[in-house]
Amino acid sequence: MAPKGKTTTEPVADPTLLHHPLPVRNLIPQIPQSLLATLLTHHVAAYTPKEIKVTFITPEAISLSYLQPVEDIAFAPVPRSTTIKFRPPLPAIPSQQKCDEDKNAAYEWESTCATRLKEMEAEATKILDGRSDIVVQRYIPPNNIASLFTIFQFLFLPWLIYVWLRFGEDMPYIGGFIATKMFNKEWKFNMTVCFHAAVLVKRWADVLQMAKKLRKHGVDLHKRGRVMGPWVWWLISSFLEGWRCEKRFDQEVARLGRVKAEAQEGEGETKKKK
Repeated sequence: MAPKGKTTTEPVADPTLLHHPLPVRNLIPQIPQSLLATLLTHHVAAYTPKEIKVTFITPEAISLSYLQPVEDIAFAPVPRSTTIKFRPPLPAIPSQQKCDEDKNAAYEWESTCATRLKEMEAEATKILDGRSDIVVQRYIPPNNIASLFTIFQFLFLPWLIYVWLRFGEDMPYIGGFIATKMFNKEWKFNMTVCFHAAVLVKRWADVLQMAKKLRKHGVDLHKRGRVMGPWVWWLISSFLEGWRCEKRFDQEVARLGRVKAEAQEGEGETKKKK
């Protein structure tokens, strides 16, 4: 019993199957590439993995090797491998002797493993659902005075609070000015702290909202990963700028949507001419 994939793409199995136990040897060629790609996308955030091969299946896990395309097409895809655990583990793989004695032993284990893989695919698909077909591939930095001023204001307030608490009137050059013009009343300082605390709460909410949008438009699956790719820069900007960063991201999504619509319209006109 082989797991059913979403497409008819032929799977690519380990070319040396003889070292696997009989049930595993029978199952590997039947596992669709689409199922393996879904598992890799969900469990290790692989970005359009290519040439996926099953290297091992044990009761505890399935091991995969694949090629990870890189952002620069001038470079070859990077070979990678990973192991995805079965939770809970599968039953023990029947030995060759048991398979010879009981003709159904291998089939029953294959069916159990295939069912588990389909369940894992369904769970991964459910989590990956809700993604848009418009994928954002780049980070756009602040590009107007309002955004830059917002960042300056956001960073200036905690610095001001810190130097007042640390040095007070003894702060060189500006201590006297702060004491006489800004925090000459205690309530002014308290209001500044409360205001900045409220801003921090709002910015945290902005970051959570931005993270949802980044996931929807595939930024978390960027070829360079979350840390090196645009994912982290969008989140940092969201924390520093707030809603202005989200607006810039929405504008990029709208631009990509227009480009895609124009491309589809051009393809339609080409087909009509033919």
